[in-house]
Amino acid sequence: MRSDFVVLGASGTTGGLIAEELVRQGGRVVLAGRDAARLARTAARFEDRAVSVLGVDLTDPASLATAAGAGKVLVNTVGPFARLSPAVVAACLDAGTAYLDLANERSAVRALLDRDAEVRERGATLVTGAGFGPAATEALVLALLAAGAGAATVKVAAAPHSAYDTEGVRGTVAEAMTEGATRYEAGALVRAPLGEGATTLTFGGATRTVIPVPTGDLEAAREASGAPEVIAYAVPRGSGAGDGRSHAYAELTDADGRVHTAELSTGEGFAFTAAVAAATAARLLDGPPPGAWTAARLLGPELIASLPGTTIRPGR
Repeated sequence: MRSDFVVLGASGTTGGLIAEELVRQGGRVVLAGRDAARLARTAARFEDRAVSVLGVDLTDPASLATAAGAGKVLVNTVGPFARLSPAVVAACLDAGTAYLDLANERSAVRALLDRDAEVRERGATLVTGAGFGPAATEALVLALLAAGAGAATVKVAAAPHSAYDTEGVRGTVAEAMTEGATRYEAGALVRAPLGEGATTLTFGGATRTVIPVPTGDLEAAREASGAPEVIAYAVPRGSGAGDGRSHAYAELTDADGRVHTAELSTGEGFAFTAAVAAATAARLLDGPPPGAWTAARLLGPELIASLPGTTIRPGR
């Protein structure tokens, strides 16, 4: 019998936090990953609760097929997603398993969303961007649109507070940033050297220097708004405000020049990611609509705002 969830990369920081939250909610979880010793240490944290362990070779289609078939929902925490997720997605589609990942690379998020028509036809569900960044900033865009804001131009920005500095996240970010500064102008993707276009935005109680980045926030904001002009900013590493909280910002300007803003504040970034991923995984277990989704669009901004320690506040 299939378990409820497979957490791929469960021995990592984020994967372990997600597994803990899913077990806390009563889920039966398969802890899957490449390192058997680390998986065993992770499993020991759960004592006799509903977890099992499965070794997975990401380069072996048969091994991925076994992992995908072990649960009803697979949560993929292993990046870089642009390079490693396609094989996992293929295994899930073949197994009839709902797929969820934490991707925040622009190209990875775009590639998954571009499969919407295909996966709808197959009756399957794929979800991406289940973490701080895309989920936080897109929730703000969706909230502003629901309140009647127009969106000819969209700006979003993320300033996470992270208690962890993991090799996996560093590697994924480094690989993603090779794309340079990206934005949408007149509906077309435009690239520039990373660091070009730096500006300041005031949100989360501080004025922050931010730079355009090739993150999933860009594609999520464009998908939500349909705006021709979209830019996603991030605070450069090591330059946070130091208030111990994570902050996100969205600014929508309508065709008449009216500006609408909103801010999200939450706690530690990895904890927020775990909460978003667990909530999305639970939604997938309930039989979601088919298609390719972002986590924020599937959950909605009200649920995002209800996560522990999280508030969404409208601006001007």
